[in-house]
Amino acid sequence: MVERGVEPVRPRFLAPDPDYYGSPTSTLTYDGVTGNSLEFFMSVRNETDTFFKGFIGGGWLGGGSLDDEDYFAGQVKFSDTYSRIDGEGTFYVTLDVGQDFDVGYSGNLVISPFVGFNYWQESMSAYGVRCNRDDVGGAYCGAPGTMVVGFGTEAINNKSMWSSLRLGTEITARLLDRVTFRGDAAFLPAAYLMNEDSHYLRSDLGRTPNIEDSGTGWGYQLEGELKIDVDDNWTLGAGVRYWYAETGGISDFVNINVESDLQDFKSERFGVFGNVSYRFSTF
Repeated sequence: MVERGVEPVRPRFLAPDPDYYGSPTSTLTYDGVTGNSLEFFMSVRNETDTFFKGFIGGGWLGGGSLDDEDYFAGQVKFSDTYSRIDGEGTFYVTLDVGQDFDVGYSGNLVISPFVGFNYWQESMSAYGVRCNRDDVGGAYCGAPGTMVVGFGTEAINNKSMWSSLRLGTEITARLLDRVTFRGDAAFLPAAYLMNEDSHYLRSDLGRTPNIEDSGTGWGYQLEGELKIDVDDNWTLGAGVRYWYAETGGISDFVNINVESDLQDFKSERFGVFGNVSYRFSTF
C-alpha cells in the first residue's frame, strides 16, 4: 500500500517559574509536513471467524514549517521564529485480533470488534531561524524577517514515539457484486508518548537529545476504504486515514536536571492511500 499525507505536531510546555514565564511558556508547531509511505498489510481469518490483522509501514517526511513561540507571564510573546522542515521520516506498526459477526444476508454486512496495539514514530528536522513579529518589538530575536541562522543549518530535530492500546470495530459492507466498503474506527484509551527534542543551537542545554517529553494520553484512529474485486484473488483498494493522539506529562531537560510540565502534546496524521491485495484462500 502507498500513502501520502500531512503530519502536524504541536508540543507545549510550562517553565518552572510561572511568575516570570507564561502558561504555556513555549509552543512548537510543526505544520504542513507532507509524507509518502510504503506499507505491507495482512489479514488472517479461521473457520470460527476469529481474525488477526496488521500492517507495517514507513516512509519519508518533508516540507512544512516549525513555528517556535515563547511567552512571558500574561502571554506576552517575546519570541516567534520560523524554521523550514526538511527531511526525516515515519515508521508505524499496527496489530489487531478480533471476531467477525455476520449481521447481514450472506455476509453482505460484517461487524468485527477488535483489540490491538499501535506504534507510531515520526522524526522531523527543522533548519534555520527567521524572526516573526512578536509582542516586544523584536527585542530578543530581531525585526520580522531577520535571518538569525541560515536555512542550511539544522536547528531542531524532533522524534515522537507513540505506543497505544487500540479498542475498535471494523465494518465491512458489500455494496455491489465486486465492490466492498471497509471502515475501521479505533479508540486509544492509553497512548504513551516518548518524545526527544534535540536543540542544536542551544549549547546551554548540553548534548542532544537535550529535552525528553513523556506522558500517557488518548487518541483515535479512523480509516475508510473502497475495494474492488478484480477476480477471486486480486483486489484493488483506495481510501483515507486519520490518526490523532494527545497527552500532557513531563518535559525533562536531561542535562541540567530540570523538569517542567508538558501541558499539551498533539500529533495528527491525515492521508490518502491506494493498495493491491491478494487473497490466498477462503473458508
